[in-house]
Amino acid sequence: MCEQWCSLTHFGVINPAKARIRIVRDHFEQVDSSFYCHQCEDAPCINACPPKINALSRDEKTGAVEVDQEKCIGCRRCQKACVHGAIRMHPSEKYVLICDLCGGDPQCLKHCPEKAIQYKEPDEIHDSIPDTIAEQEVKRA
Repeated sequence: MCEQWCSLTHFGVINPAKARIRIVRDHFEQVDSSFYCHQCEDAPCINACPPKINALSRDEKTGAVEVDQEKCIGCRRCQKACVHGAIRMHPSEKYVLICDLCGGDPQCLKHCPEKAIQYKEPDEIHDSIPDTIAEQEVKRA
């Protein structure tokens, strides 16, 4: 659903290849993995964009990473720099797709029937981890 809402919001079509969030299903383990922009504070993607191109920037209002489609040459340096695997190429154009938080109103979050997607500030994330996961992390340490 989140891929559908993302592509519909940005392109007016339902096409998961045009979504800025990607869900990959492991059918053997019955687990879904999501790949999305974490809006990193240091933004390795922005730093990887060639300075002469300068196609990536941060929106002053939302703080989201934005792509200037006119400037982007599709070099994929940002894609290689992203540790979250969140950046993908547009399927038919020569620019990258990165979550822009839908201008501050993320549609994937708004329409997730399972409420699996949440938008939180970095300092809120640790407090929201269920005890069972937190306990597992302590045991591993």
